[in-house]
Amino acid sequence: MVDIIMDWHAESIPIPTHTCFYPFLSVASEYVEESGVTLENLISSAVLERARLRGKGRILEAIRDGKVKKPVILSKAQVETELLSYPFARILVSCIGDKYLVRRYALSEAKSAYEKLLEDSSTGSTGSDTDIINDMSEEFGIRVDFFRLPAEREQVQMPFFDYLRFTANLRDKRWKLVNRGLEKGMVKLRRHEFLRIIQEAMYERIKKDLPLDVPSDICGAIKGYVGDIKKELEEKRKKFSDASFGFESGSEFLVKDPSCFPPCISYILSNLKEGVNVPHSARFAVTAFLLNVGLTEDEIIEIYKNSPDFDEEQTRYQVGHIAGDKGSVRYTSPSCATMHTYGNCVGKDEICEKVSHPLSYYKLKLKLKRKKEQQDKSNKKES
Repeated sequence: MVDIIMDWHAESIPIPTHTCFYPFLSVASEYVEESGVTLENLISSAVLERARLRGKGRILEAIRDGKVKKPVILSKAQVETELLSYPFARILVSCIGDKYLVRRYALSEAKSAYEKLLEDSSTGSTGSDTDIINDMSEEFGIRVDFFRLPAEREQVQMPFFDYLRFTANLRDKRWKLVNRGLEKGMVKLRRHEFLRIIQEAMYERIKKDLPLDVPSDICGAIKGYVGDIKKELEEKRKKFSDASFGFESGSEFLVKDPSCFPPCISYILSNLKEGVNVPHSARFAVTAFLLNVGLTEDEIIEIYKNSPDFDEEQTRYQVGHIAGDKGSVRYTSPSCATMHTYGNCVGKDEICEKVSHPLSYYKLKLKLKRKKEQQDKSNKKES
């Protein structure tokens, strides 16, 4: 059941402006609960129409841009609208019930909150930057200590078990515990690195319990807000598909046909499309494969935009390196044996048994598909 809130008596409730930028925190939830807004008010009251439209807007921004914009707050009414739009957005996401949308929305909220947190911690807009880190640490149950190295800015250290808990989905090698300073069970981090870990904690908090168990009558009452979201979602999926594969090219294989991709590559691409954080070895394999079948670097970068850790500059550099830009060696995708070694070999079929390389799989399946199409065409003419 949806657990939300009770009439809006905001005048008696002090609400710090910055709270609305982190609506998933416990203090924000408390403000909403104490406001007295009921679920019925939230979905039907004319007074709260702005909050509902803002909730819908949060989701549309997440789909289009991968971020939820943080507006300039000029009034208490805006604070209230932001706070109430968040639970309404969660109801909308839950009524749609799409797994990709759940990940996309949660990640977009977390990324936007992270960027705002970076801004707040550098400007001290909500107090000192240390206060912000302490508040966030307390929120997510992380004990932190501060220390300063000679000629360096203040840094943070946290218990290694908390570090492992929140970095489990961060695939870059720099997050591996062996590449960190570890002393007496505490992991040393730069301030911005700790805030990146907080982003993971925020993502897990936002994604938790989604989709909610929303009664069908509630979903029916708000269906007028769902249509535009579903339309935007389908357009995003179509754009992803068209940008990646749906056209001819002068590449080695002449045509990019995802129906002929080997199971391992299809699985990695499916995870990337759904916003799953895939391991480095899988990213290398799929990037090299797609380059070899004729996708451009820009097309491949577009595929990675759903990734939780997406950084366009870094992704462009890595894709360019694999592509052999600036005189470096152009890489080919790893062999089937290497894919198996790194745990990236999944869902073998009968063609897999005949080849030893993903590109060989693609060539063979493409050849068989064309042969079948020619036979079908011939049979059709005869009939």
